[in-house]
Amino acid sequence: MFFRTLSYLQFLVRSTNQHGVHSPFVYHFVTKGLYRKRIENNITETYIALKPLRRKEKKILSKIIDYFEIKSICFDIRGAFENIDKEYQLLYLNVSDELISTNLATLTSKQVVIIPGIHQNKKTYLRWLEIIKKEEATVTIDLFYFGLIFIRKEQVKEHFNIRT
Repeated sequence: MFFRTLSYLQFLVRSTNQHGVHSPFVYHFVTKGLYRKRIENNITETYIALKPLRRKEKKILSKIIDYFEIKSICFDIRGAFENIDKEYQLLYLNVSDELISTNLATLTSKQVVIIPGIHQNKKTYLRWLEIIKKEEATVTIDLFYFGLIFIRKEQVKEHFNIRT
């Protein structure tokens, strides 16, 4: 519990809102997605794996799902390559050795990777930092509750800490 509290205080010092973001993609995502008042999507209630999330986490996840107009959520990296067409796909993955060893270059720009609990303990936070260092993870966003990974070949590698 002490690590999570200390980690949250450090996150508050490092994080920014939309005014500290200089990427048009991330700025638009933050202003039109994360900071939107009304949520119209309630897809988090249909998946059993998402039921244990706290209210704030469900709200943030619903905003992400609504912004990218996601129709399905994949909970395994091996099943991530089914039904990739023109729609965004959400990959809800835990920080694991498998994820760290996975070549993220196999993912497309239409796949959003969400990693829950990146500040849960020191071990998961260090694993999150390993993922951030990967060259393929061009845009990474730390929302404290979740870590987001975007594979965008048209963008320079950047990392953001965004308050929600």
